[in-house]
Amino acid sequence: MKQLTTLLFCLFTLSVFGQTQSLTLEEAIDHAMKHNAEVKNASLSVEDSKQEVKSIIATGLPQVSVNGNFTHNIQIAAQQLPDFISPAVYGVLISEDLLPADRFKAGEPQTLAFGAPSSLTAMANLNQLLFDGTYFLGLKAAKHYVKMSELLQENTEITAIDNVKKSYYAALITGQNSDLLQQSLTNLNNTLRETKGLYEAGYAEKLDVDRLEFAKSNLETEINNIALQKQILMNMLKVSIGMDVNQRIELTEDLMEQTNINADNFSIDSRIETKIMQQTLLLDSLNIRRYQVGYYPTIRLNATYQQNSFAEAAEFQGLGKTWNPGTMYGVNISIPIFDGFYKKAKISQARVAYEKDKHTYNHTRNQLMFQVEQAKINLTMKKQNLENQKNNKALAQSIYETSKIKFDEGVGSSFELIQAQTDQTQAEIAYSNALYEVIVAQIELQTALGTSQPNTK
Repeated sequence: MKQLTTLLFCLFTLSVFGQTQSLTLEEAIDHAMKHNAEVKNASLSVEDSKQEVKSIIATGLPQVSVNGNFTHNIQIAAQQLPDFISPAVYGVLISEDLLPADRFKAGEPQTLAFGAPSSLTAMANLNQLLFDGTYFLGLKAAKHYVKMSELLQENTEITAIDNVKKSYYAALITGQNSDLLQQSLTNLNNTLRETKGLYEAGYAEKLDVDRLEFAKSNLETEINNIALQKQILMNMLKVSIGMDVNQRIELTEDLMEQTNINADNFSIDSRIETKIMQQTLLLDSLNIRRYQVGYYPTIRLNATYQQNSFAEAAEFQGLGKTWNPGTMYGVNISIPIFDGFYKKAKISQARVAYEKDKHTYNHTRNQLMFQVEQAKINLTMKKQNLENQKNNKALAQSIYETSKIKFDEGVGSSFELIQAQTDQTQAEIAYSNALYEVIVAQIELQTALGTSQPNTK
């Protein structure tokens, strides 16, 4: 039975992973938003910051606790009474059997053990913060920290989306190049078959056959290498979107057509990095203020209500029968006087951090402006290169067709044909790679402009 269960599980696993899942770019991005580890952690960080706000709010709300205490004295501790107590008092103690008569010596201090054998106490405490400058400032800072977490989450998502786009198109281009090489191999096999027939009929040399065999071997090696490269890129894509690497997928997206990206209305404030730095400076200023308000007093309200019950005898007689209430309240004020210049040093330290982040902010803005200009220039260069590769592809195709006609008519050599076919394939691959570089340049420009979106269509 156990072996049958194991067999069924294996068959189920093979059936699941044996299925090929079609995957568009939009589906890949959506999968990454749900399953990418960094994206999920960023979302959890936002939730963590929200819970931190709640915890800070809770410290400013009334703190109520209920306590209960039971005490039983196995032996009541004796206390010494001073010698100036009136003898009449001792008379009362003796008459109530609280002080043995044989132990009483007039004019001398007396020891007496008195108290309830057992006691029971129920108490309710209330503690309410009335004023604490650091509390209100900390609450404000925590809310801004939530905003910071949300900005960091957005930045993580943008980075993840860009990586998915690049990985998706890299795998797609590699697959297309693999198809080009396969088509080239098919053409080469046809030429080889024809050449062998001509050689057997005495119209071609053995050298022509050998050259084609050699070219075929090199092409097959190149096909195997690009197949491995495609597998690596596909696995990288799966990892980037949080998919099991054993899952078989098929990319169904067409290569993204060139689009005109408007960079004229670029605003530096649209970049997520700018928003993060602005939020950082705000938190720095609140940190300075946090130490400044540390000089303010802290005021708290305290209130207690309790009930006490005592046993009348050692056997717990009467315990809980009679309760004696007690109520009190008070206000606690704590005023900092001198802390060894601790807060002064922390304020200076916080101001230094603010100035450092301010310099970083200005530097970041300059870097972002440079990144936009660089991305625009890079896209222009990649588009020019794509146009050149398009012309080269058309020229290489024409040369191959001419060489094929010459070879078929017996006026061209096999070497010439092989070279023309290789150049034509390489021109196709160069065009595909140039198209990929344009796509990447478009993605980078959109990121630089702060307009990167999950939907590329």
